[in-house]
Amino acid sequence: MNVLMVGVDKNRVGGMWTVAETFINNEWFNKKVNLYYVATATGGSKIKRIGKMLDGYCKVIKILASKKIDIVHIHMAEKGSVYRKGVVICLAKLFGAKVIVQMHAGPISAWYEKLSKKKQVMVAKIFSSADRMLVLGEYWKKQMATIIHADKIEILYNGAECPRENPYNTNGKYILYMGLLKKTKGTYDLIDAIKLIDNELSQDIKVYLCGVDENGEAARYVAKQGLQNRIVMPGWINKNTRLELFKNTQICALPSYFEALSMTVIEAMCYGIPMVTTNISTMPELLGDEIEKIEPGDVQGLAELIRKLVRSRELRLNNSRIEYSRAKEKFSQEKIMRRTVDIYNEVEQEYS
Repeated sequence: MNVLMVGVDKNRVGGMWTVAETFINNEWFNKKVNLYYVATATGGSKIKRIGKMLDGYCKVIKILASKKIDIVHIHMAEKGSVYRKGVVICLAKLFGAKVIVQMHAGPISAWYEKLSKKKQVMVAKIFSSADRMLVLGEYWKKQMATIIHADKIEILYNGAECPRENPYNTNGKYILYMGLLKKTKGTYDLIDAIKLIDNELSQDIKVYLCGVDENGEAARYVAKQGLQNRIVMPGWINKNTRLELFKNTQICALPSYFEALSMTVIEAMCYGIPMVTTNISTMPELLGDEIEKIEPGDVQGLAELIRKLVRSRELRLNNSRIEYSRAKEKFSQEKIMRRTVDIYNEVEQEYS
């Protein structure tokens, strides 16, 4: 089976590239399908982004014209991504390929409702043109079903590599945050929470804020709070660095105000690292009811939950066991890859 996958490149940091990278690098998946990958989006200046889009379209046309592509698998978000990828859907249909859209955006219905009637019709047509729409959880399936027929929608979780045994190190010294450093991710709430309990933490516990700090705003806030000796800011980290940090991580924190389906949470769960996160969107679906969560913006609650986990080795081990077991059962990369290939085969059979 020949599959053309269309998404972003590695310069567009974030969850979509992380997910695409798992498909590109998964050995089992690439034995089952002949994968061609084209990026139509990148980071950087407007000129760079337009250049990447046009170059991507040319590559898509070349591959569709020269290879017998069975499935075009498109990674899509909201806003401009819908219209850019809509062009790819049209090209795929023109060459007789089946189209699967994997939607990475979360509040798609909220964005859709703000559009003009004319744009709503256009977006609904783009979505309906896909042979299958993949969403990141039951929460998002209900939202997408307000735009297109529910029969076309299927849940496909993000997946991450899960070690065979739970590798969690309960003696780890790091509190780890991974993601863009901005208010909607809860970065500043985490800094404020650490400020509240800083005097209670042993000197060897370090807080790693790993992610892009646009304009150095987060670094300035850390300095303002006097936490330069507690908080380490290494920037965006690659997979190898993440895995090294996991070996010495006691807690992973992501007090976000919004997530579609967090790769940070899934990766931490696969390594048995207790999560501190918020009760939003798909978080209950990810972590289940047994793991305590806080409400977005609750700095006191965030500080208290971190305090509880730091103080209680028993609680950390209990949460680690629950999260690792759940990740292995539902979010392992192996399971997600197998389900993706099954979906490819189903779509081919349904529409052949």
